[in-house]
Amino acid sequence: MKNIFGSSSLLDVYQSLFEQDDEISFAMDTKGKIQLMNKAAAQILGYTSAEFFHMDYKEVIPKEHIAAVQAHFRHVFKGNKSSFRMTFRNKEGDIIHLSVNAVPIYSEGRIHGAIGIGRVRTEERYTSELLNGQNAILQMIAKGAPFRDVLRQIVETMEHISPGHPCSILLLDDEKKHLFHGAAPHLPDEYISFINGLAIGENQGSCGTAAFLKKPVIVTDIENDPRCVQHKDIALKYDLKACWSTPVFDDDQQVIGTFAMYYDRIAAPTKADKQIIQEATDLTSIAIQHYKAKEQIQKLAYHDHLTGLPNRRHFRQTLENAIALYPDHTHALFFLDLDRFKFVNDSFGHKTGDELLTMIVDRIQSCLGEHTLFSREGGDEFTIWVGQTSSKAAAEIAESILATFREPFSLHENDLFMTASIGISLYPQDGLQEQELFRKADIAMYEAKKHGRNTFQFYTNLLDRQSLKKLKMESELRSAIARNELTLVYQPIQHLCTGQVQGAEALIRWNSRLFGFVSPIEFIPLAEETDLIIPIGEWVIQTACQQFKTWQEQGLILTFMSVNLSISQLYQPNLAGTIETILKETGVEPSQLTCEITESMTMDTDNAAAVLRRLKDIGVFISIDDFGTGYSSLSYLQKLPLDTLKIDQSFVRDIAVNESSEKIATTIILMAHHLGLHVVAEGVETEEQLAILKEYQCDAAQGYLLGRPVPPDEFFDQTTHISS
Repeated sequence: MKNIFGSSSLLDVYQSLFEQDDEISFAMDTKGKIQLMNKAAAQILGYTSAEFFHMDYKEVIPKEHIAAVQAHFRHVFKGNKSSFRMTFRNKEGDIIHLSVNAVPIYSEGRIHGAIGIGRVRTEERYTSELLNGQNAILQMIAKGAPFRDVLRQIVETMEHISPGHPCSILLLDDEKKHLFHGAAPHLPDEYISFINGLAIGENQGSCGTAAFLKKPVIVTDIENDPRCVQHKDIALKYDLKACWSTPVFDDDQQVIGTFAMYYDRIAAPTKADKQIIQEATDLTSIAIQHYKAKEQIQKLAYHDHLTGLPNRRHFRQTLENAIALYPDHTHALFFLDLDRFKFVNDSFGHKTGDELLTMIVDRIQSCLGEHTLFSREGGDEFTIWVGQTSSKAAAEIAESILATFREPFSLHENDLFMTASIGISLYPQDGLQEQELFRKADIAMYEAKKHGRNTFQFYTNLLDRQSLKKLKMESELRSAIARNELTLVYQPIQHLCTGQVQGAEALIRWNSRLFGFVSPIEFIPLAEETDLIIPIGEWVIQTACQQFKTWQEQGLILTFMSVNLSISQLYQPNLAGTIETILKETGVEPSQLTCEITESMTMDTDNAAAVLRRLKDIGVFISIDDFGTGYSSLSYLQKLPLDTLKIDQSFVRDIAVNESSEKIATTIILMAHHLGLHVVAEGVETEEQLAILKEYQCDAAQGYLLGRPVPPDEFFDQTTHISS
């Protein structure tokens, strides 16, 4: 059989492949002149073979892509293979998207040109490119790329998919009146500057009109479209002859920007163009909303939501930075508290109080100059940092701030007169760290209140620190519940006969933002003195009952929860009603709650008995705490409706080493049993103490030997060990 692949026959085979291929096949010389083109090329591109032979390929490529295509062919003319995308304008002027593979043509060892195949990009390829572009953009957003980089990537992706169409993104300003430059990497700088700040309205170009009408605007002929009168000269200067714009909406269908695609000839968008514009619009919406939300979160993290002022976190960071930058300068920290602001909230409501706060902030800001930072600390407290100042200048600023309060604040036809107290500490003389400066400015502020309010006070070492600490502690305690600074710990109560933990006593703890951990011995008397014990005590009962119910639902069973009542609580008119409501809300049975009172609270035996009987009527158990240290007498034990008697730890402590203490403790146990009372010993710390209590048939005990007061999530881990 004859070999058809001889040199002459092989040439015929190649020529057959070249001419019969359904894809575009071409050959060109090194000067860019088309030398060969197959029938498919003529059909797809619309030019005859004769027209091709007189044509430079650069004549039918959009000018913004010529440089890139030339670079690819130069690479081929150097003896390399090259694969690339390009666009070709057919004879009708439409853009054809091609994927090109080109190789050099060799003859006698020299390169004489290039031969290649151009595949028309199909819908499938187009969709794949679009999907890949979307994924890349979404990954940028997810990874926190800069906002402007994401917008630029959106534009460049769409321009890559649809070459020959430079695109732009414009962003709506906060006042929703103008559009500002977002991204347009391939539009001329002069044109970008011209449309930056474009007004929204009719006849404001395609973008301004699209944002105004809230629908796409297709300008096929910029030169003759009445909507583009103001912009046509600058557009035509750069061969921008058509513009297709669409508004970008947020999830609430509010305009937040525009996306536009330009063309260098009079034309309407194709179906593919419209799809690209829609995809770009959707991606732009996602990007804008994401970064706006991120910005809002950042603002919330560093600014007060009501006044817009920097918050405590922002203020402290700025203060630390200022000290680090200017350590040798004098700086002043103002701590400002509005006098009797609670009266406004109580009398007119919190909404009016909030309005008043914003008015006060506006007045104070009006008298603050440069090098100052004004912040809301919380509630009716504010801080001001005055950088690079002096004590004299700080005093003048304080006086000007107080002067702003001389005129009344008009709210809802009411004229409210307000005053403020200001404490000032100076860096570096009063402290080198922000915490110390805050503490001393705060002390000075309370000294200003002691001097009649409506004044300012510099910190000095002569201030009565103990008195000020107590005053500040009261203020801090007032908002401790709201700031979640109060917590409960629970100490197990063990039944000495069975060895099982039968109950828990709820004990309050306070971790103050200012004072750290404060002992109950210190803050409970202060709470009682100021009547703060009423809301605190109610919170304790509510929280303890909720925890008891939570344990029950988890299958962690106790017989009772014990809470302490103060004398102020005991004589509240509706104590029984309050407790009954809490029990109903939490689902705890009345018999599962034990209320503990102290002996000193029962001096008025008749009134105490009446209150306790109301508690007994709803089914609550009553325990007398710290027995033996107060007004112990058989008479009140007989009159009061008690269930449990708790021996004070002072007797238990010495029970194993002091005969008198042992006799007192054992006598209390025997007496209580004769009265039908359950007996609990407090403060058990040694095995010897426990053995004696068991010997004399004490019913239950609590103390460090049996378990320390612990948070709720540690309670049953501890009780397992105790029971074992």
